[in-house]
Amino acid sequence: MKKLISLAVLGLVLTSLLLTACSSSSGTASAKITVATDATWRPFEYKDDKTQQIIGFEIDLIKAIAAKENLNIEIKNVPWDPLLAGMAQGTYDCAISSITITADRKKEMDFTDSYWTAGQQVVVQKANTSITGNKTLSGNIGVQLGTTGDLEVQKVKGAVSKPYDTIDLAFLDLMNGQISAVVCDNPVSMFYVNQYPDKLKAVGSAFTSEGYGIAVAKGKTDLLKNLNNGIKACKDDGTMDKLAVQWKVK
Repeated sequence: MKKLISLAVLGLVLTSLLLTACSSSSGTASAKITVATDATWRPFEYKDDKTQQIIGFEIDLIKAIAAKENLNIEIKNVPWDPLLAGMAQGTYDCAISSITITADRKKEMDFTDSYWTAGQQVVVQKANTSITGNKTLSGNIGVQLGTTGDLEVQKVKGAVSKPYDTIDLAFLDLMNGQISAVVCDNPVSMFYVNQYPDKLKAVGSAFTSEGYGIAVAKGKTDLLKNLNNGIKACKDDGTMDKLAVQWKVK
């Protein structure tokens, strides 16, 4: 009887070890991957007003990539500055948040291939006739702190960059007449113009061309490969275009 019990126990131990080995061999497919996003950038990533769930074009995109590459992701809402700092420190595995690929950022984090191209756009009050584009910017200009829009406004003589923690606050101040204009990525700019057509208008055309990439913590080469494969698959099978139409980012 004792021998039978011992054999049974041995069998359970071996089964447990086998399952553990199988789990380990699956690699990134079973490991949870933390994905940081600053959910204040409509329509790319933001919180639904009713459900408070994080939704948007890039949220659906990263979920599609994860499904294609069998990645177990966890999306975390992180403010913009801590997001970039966290990526530099390896706090998060990756981040998708309309992040422009720049040489300076590449020093602190890796990037996937570019999956989207955007540009900086000027938005003013409907009645404004003095600002016609980036070259005529003057006064206080609303931007999101630490973004490429912030850097571009700082280059314009006569314009003063007024940074905000979130871009929605900049648009609120613009509609209330507290600032002269807002500069941010054109899909985001056009979202607010379309939401408030009686108060806002876009002037000039997008004056930069910036490629968005998924930021990846240094050293995570397998994850980088998975994400690039997923981006390519989403482009090839039309998923990217379908999401762009759904979220009206084109």
